[in-house]
Amino acid sequence: MSAVCSLRSTLAIGLVGALLLAPLPAAAAPHGKAKKPPAETTAAPAEPVAEAAPPSEPATAAPPDTTDVAETPPPAEEPPPATDEPASDDERRARAAKEFFEGSQKYELGQYPLAIEHFERAWELSQEPLLLFNLGQANWKWFEVDPDPEHLRRARQSFDNYDKRMRGTKDYDPTEVHRILERIDEQITKAVETADQRRERELRALEESERRRLWVERERRIVTNFNATGITLITLGSLTLAMGFAGLLTRVANKIVLDNASGGPRTVNLQSAEEDAKHRNGFLVGGQLAFSGFIIGGILLPVGITLKVLGGVRERRALGSKRDKPKKADVAVTGDGIRVRF
Repeated sequence: MSAVCSLRSTLAIGLVGALLLAPLPAAAAPHGKAKKPPAETTAAPAEPVAEAAPPSEPATAAPPDTTDVAETPPPAEEPPPATDEPASDDERRARAAKEFFEGSQKYELGQYPLAIEHFERAWELSQEPLLLFNLGQANWKWFEVDPDPEHLRRARQSFDNYDKRMRGTKDYDPTEVHRILERIDEQITKAVETADQRRERELRALEESERRRLWVERERRIVTNFNATGITLITLGSLTLAMGFAGLLTRVANKIVLDNASGGPRTVNLQSAEEDAKHRNGFLVGGQLAFSGFIIGGILLPVGITLKVLGGVRERRALGSKRDKPKKADVAVTGDGIRVRF
């Protein structure tokens, strides 16, 4: 790189000299106008002067015409349209030198896009081949800041055009430029591979993210179904258990009434046959309700609770058990630098 810097310094000095000290094209001297010989003048013979007649009456002069005649002013000449193009070769060289110096300042400050703009304008004004070297150098340095392979391609094109224009000139050694082109070719190959790998990695990440999203949506649907079914079964199981307890209470109440009415196996039943039959039916129905309620509720309630628990487990697995906590930053070191993902 030191050789490149020394070469750039030498080229910069030569470029300034080429822009400022280039000789102007010789201008043709203005031709003087040929003087015409004075025309010969011949005096005409004098006419005899006639005698003036004696005045008769004084002539009256006509009154002057006082009517103002509006004279039309001549049209003002329009100034020539202003153009940004310099009018002479001196101005073009001065503008090119100014653009070159401004581009060099931007280059030293690391503002490579602005430096490239100034160098390109200087090239348009002067067509100096040394400016192609500066353009290649600026694009090459820009790649170090923004790793875009297009910067390397433009740098290579500038160096290649510089080599073509300088080839065959006196004291030109293409060795250093050819080394630069070889290094740029290697960097282009690596940059393209890195870009392809980065795109492939991004595609894999997108595919993984899409699979993750579909899986989460499917798990959410399953969790929703589990929760809805579990809540329904828990509700039905609770109601059937309540029905079983109600049937048990009905059976116990009718049994107490029947026991009190009969008073014992050898006592007389004080209730009528209809009342006795009604209490006996109530006793039987209460037993049936209690039996069916306890059986059905004992089945539905555990199943509903199990489904609700499974739904919660799958939800935590799909969405993460620490979803309410703030996410930590994921720091990864890649070929492009350090990537921080939140």
